[in-house]
Amino acid sequence: MITTTSNGQFVVAVTGEDKGVRVLRLELDGTLQQLNKRSMPKRPCALAFTPDEKTIICGDKFGDVYALPLFPTETSTTEPTPSERMTDMQDTRETTGKEYTPSANAKTVHTLRNQKALLHQKSRNNQKARKTHAAGEHQLLLGHVSLLTAVACVSVPFADTAKNQQRTYIITADRDEHIRISRGIPQAHVTEYFCLGHTQFVSQLCIPSWNLRFLISGGGDDFLLVWDWIAGRIVQKIDLRSIVHDVTKSTMSPEETQSAQDAVNQTEQDWSKPIAVSKLQAVAAETGFEGARQNIVMTCEGVPALFFFRFDEDCSIQHEKTVAMEANVVDFTTSESQGRIVVAMDVQKRAFWQSPPRSQDQRPNQPCPWVTSLSIATGEWQTDLDMNVSITNALQQIAIDDGEFASGPKSRPVGHESAAQGLETGRYLPEYHEAKGSNDFFACCRSPEIASTLTLQPIDRYDGLIDAAIIFSDILVIPQAMGMTVEMLDKKGPHFPNPLQSPSDGQYEEIMGRSVDVAKELDYVYQAITMTRHKLKGRVPLYGFCGAPWTLLCYMVEGGGSKLFVQVKTWIDKYPQQSKDLLKRMAELCVEYLALQVKAGAQIVQVFDSWAGELSPSSFSAFALPYLRHISKQLPMRLKELNLEPVPMVVFAKGAWYALKDLCDSGYQVVGLDWLHNAAEAMKIARDRRVVLQGNADPGVLYGSTESITAVVEEMVSGFDGGKQWWIANLGHGNVLRTIYHIQRLTRC
Repeated sequence: MITTTSNGQFVVAVTGEDKGVRVLRLELDGTLQQLNKRSMPKRPCALAFTPDEKTIICGDKFGDVYALPLFPTETSTTEPTPSERMTDMQDTRETTGKEYTPSANAKTVHTLRNQKALLHQKSRNNQKARKTHAAGEHQLLLGHVSLLTAVACVSVPFADTAKNQQRTYIITADRDEHIRISRGIPQAHVTEYFCLGHTQFVSQLCIPSWNLRFLISGGGDDFLLVWDWIAGRIVQKIDLRSIVHDVTKSTMSPEETQSAQDAVNQTEQDWSKPIAVSKLQAVAAETGFEGARQNIVMTCEGVPALFFFRFDEDCSIQHEKTVAMEANVVDFTTSESQGRIVVAMDVQKRAFWQSPPRSQDQRPNQPCPWVTSLSIATGEWQTDLDMNVSITNALQQIAIDDGEFASGPKSRPVGHESAAQGLETGRYLPEYHEAKGSNDFFACCRSPEIASTLTLQPIDRYDGLIDAAIIFSDILVIPQAMGMTVEMLDKKGPHFPNPLQSPSDGQYEEIMGRSVDVAKELDYVYQAITMTRHKLKGRVPLYGFCGAPWTLLCYMVEGGGSKLFVQVKTWIDKYPQQSKDLLKRMAELCVEYLALQVKAGAQIVQVFDSWAGELSPSSFSAFALPYLRHISKQLPMRLKELNLEPVPMVVFAKGAWYALKDLCDSGYQVVGLDWLHNAAEAMKIARDRRVVLQGNADPGVLYGSTESITAVVEEMVSGFDGGKQWWIANLGHGNVLRTIYHIQRLTRC
């Protein structure tokens, strides 16, 4: 929820996650600077300004209405609300030793959900209740007995005196059909009267700036009401059924049309889709329809259209025009100086036009935009890409970066597909080669702009199907930073022209003695992460990653990939202590590397131990596990030194099925599984240790049909206890070119 002052200088935004009311200033360069934030006791659901725009009127879901100064004073006192008093009373009872007893009991609760809630209440009976006092300067004005849905504030001439005085009124509506007219501050507790006439909830109130005596209201009824609210009487009732249903019927798919017709045949009653008004706004333009300058614009839930009503000189309101949009309208606002309406649409809910409202050559061929605009005067629809960019960049400024995934994946319900899929997927997309151009692989990694573009490609292509992005880079940047030459050969993979031969070959001593400045050597990775975070605009979290010390050692000794890993196994057998010294050295570099990725903007980090399965259980315990534990232990400590909050850590040890218990006890919040694990058995082990699992569909299934993919996904979900929590869906490893086009099948299963 967002609103602005009339001059557009200040923006007030509500963030539901923390019940915060934020005041921001629009800077000259188009960015938003937060000036203050106040947390309310309940989630705000309606905003308005007083006529002087110095005070915010905020209504919450419990029906309370507060006054908050736009700029709070440094010192203030606030009166507790009724709900706060109840909390204080409960605190008093608990401190005197009286045990809390829920009003419900086992005889009155029947559903499984409510039974669980009752058990939860009983388990908390000795805990002190949490106070929910509003933080910051505020004043309780009035309260409804129902959820408050809309609020308006207006000043009109005081009728009882000949002097040019104004009286302020606060007009509120709730879901119980009530519209209340209350006096303004400081007499908001005085109710003048009610405007009664709606039979369903009221969701929108609109007072035209050119005639403050009139109020237009709408909600769940199939009509709008026009009020002379000062006199408390209805002056006009506008039927919406034909206006809205003409659009909804024309946008239905053939299947929906047949379903509706079947319902009519069975009930022998006229079928009509329920109407819910989502927004009403008065618009005064330089040139309106047929010379009219004053309009009321309306949108409805789930309807891809804007409805224009003309406000005539006799104060009557007539439907003038319906402008069909390409998708359901989420919200809109006006730029009266430019004579345009800016419209935000839900790109996931595109309209199915049985008979297009515009000719085919008038309709755009490009995908449906998130933001578009149309002329107030003519209703002409157009996309403004520059406006798209500026609006989304501005919204980025107030986005909450640390979403629930980044703050703790254990609390996040399962999505479609995790970020590990994104890196492998990206390398096989056709647009990858276009963005890569003539650059070799590591040149792309070292270019922050290219790396950022490649990171976003799978997110953009599979919009809404992938739950996280992973930065485009490679695990072998650590050996490069240590001074070794690494190449990426076509159709072969990574190649070390001069691999380690022995501790006495000269290169080992050079690596161990080299002072590695990870911040300088790998700065291009951090730049790419920061750039990508800005481009993502909060759509999904961003993974950072590194290679595990054992896997890095494999490449450094083998010189590349291997089938038997003879060289590295010989190395750890002949030089065990030197191997452990090098592994520890790399573990220390990994800690610093991951910490700086978090500083740059990574919200979760993953350690890839791709060749863990090449070790026996005893060798894994000696040459892999200790260094994985070193990273998980030291990284949070290093983040604390940098004044950074800890982030979730993921470990993926491919092939180490025998070490699942050890991995779950290794200090990582998430453990990745390959397809060799039994999901149900893994869940038993992980749940006891409160560890989230990530995985583990067999990548080979992507060679199969839609039916086989669906069957494997259903089996995987079932194995992870239905997949609602404590699990991130993913493949058990990477995919290959022939299967990339089946990713969408997998994620939609």
